[in-house]
Amino acid sequence: MTRPVVLVHGAWHGSWCWDRVTPFLDAAGIHWVAPDLPSVSDAASGANQKEDNWAVRSALDELPGDAKAILLGHSRGGTVITEAGTHDRVGHLVYLAAFLGLENEDTTPYRSNDLNKCLQVQDDGTVTVNPELGKAVFYNEHDENDFLWAQQRLAAQSFMPFEGESELAWQTKPSTYVVCRHDNALPVAGQRRMAARATHSIEWDTDHSPFVYRPELVATLLVGMSVVG
Repeated sequence: MTRPVVLVHGAWHGSWCWDRVTPFLDAAGIHWVAPDLPSVSDAASGANQKEDNWAVRSALDELPGDAKAILLGHSRGGTVITEAGTHDRVGHLVYLAAFLGLENEDTTPYRSNDLNKCLQVQDDGTVTVNPELGKAVFYNEHDENDFLWAQQRLAAQSFMPFEGESELAWQTKPSTYVVCRHDNALPVAGQRRMAARATHSIEWDTDHSPFVYRPELVATLLVGMSVVG
């Protein structure tokens, strides 16, 4: 028996960011889904946390069977799974270098100065990543090919999702926090403060985006959680 996996991307990313992880899940016979969040796919409309939450809950509604799902959120995806994770189908939350916050908690102290500097506000109100600065923040341990693979896929992000309330699923569901020690977007000290709120925590020697250049790490964690008996 295997538990299904739902993968939630972070800001400026999309379901594409899991493309190097999911073949491992397929090989293990694990059902997975990776919804595209409207705050990126429909950023110019001002889609916000409400729409993102609906997208993840819809994915959970459509899961086959009745096994409890593993819900993973990366970076800003942590705020999404914190809210959507109250869904009855969720059995375990995984925060991958992600925001695991309190209700209405300001995320500014958890973001690096370099992250703030690499963001560009556009005339339509969306936010993009400065391509000249993004590698040092999100992909600092990637080789050039892996970086370019990801960088060319980054998209605008609606600013609205950074505001909102959460239902704090991690207070009622078991959770695992993955601290990425070489992360230049979310400094490790802040990740560890958030990790202390989770049921369990582990640490990896990776940058902010291990799903691109170390997909086997992400996959091994998920397979270990998914395969039962």
